[in-house]
Amino acid sequence: MTQLSRTTGFDVLHDDAMAAVSGADVVVEATGRFTMSRRSATRFFTASTSAIGGAAAATGARHVLLSIVHCMRPEVQGYGYFAGKTAQEATARSVSPDLTIVRSTQWFEFARQNLQRMHLGPVALVPVMTIAPVALDAVAEVIADVVVGDRTATEIDVAGPETTTLWSMTTTLRGRGPAPVLLPIPGRTGRAFRDGALLPAAGTEVVGPRFRDWAAGNG
Repeated sequence: MTQLSRTTGFDVLHDDAMAAVSGADVVVEATGRFTMSRRSATRFFTASTSAIGGAAAATGARHVLLSIVHCMRPEVQGYGYFAGKTAQEATARSVSPDLTIVRSTQWFEFARQNLQRMHLGPVALVPVMTIAPVALDAVAEVIADVVVGDRTATEIDVAGPETTTLWSMTTTLRGRGPAPVLLPIPGRTGRAFRDGALLPAAGTEVVGPRFRDWAAGNG
């Protein structure tokens, strides 16, 4: 297995993806760039998938794309990151003849990531969001099953076993650092986040532990 990322010296927007994936049977694309700008997110994700998906198709490799449950719902497109992921999925379908999309709900680590990304001096803004978070390790196991052929569906959605809020997760995990401040997001997108637009549909596969059990060992 070969891992490609900026930390290993590979830039998906500028380097030769064809050479990088040469010889691979499966290419897992889990690229990301934190931004709330629709334009920036769309530009990054479509460029990433054009390169990775195109290279996978040209070399005969399967393309596995990691995405987000319900990122394509119209009421959350006001959040630029989700708009970018929606465009990414569309790009993947257009360039990858052998494609599997694995979507997960927000990972348990999302709460700490948000504190790091949204801090303003001594405080950090925590958007009001109702979610069903999932353990990253459990998502990785699902992707591994796809890679080795144990899962053959072209689209797989997975979620954690509990419904909670980003605020509850944040206060559970918070240690030293900026003080969390609740941020109600205005408009249609904010209402969608509050009202559960990101919760999985009935019948979505549930994987991994409960958040509170995970937090007990990762607090």
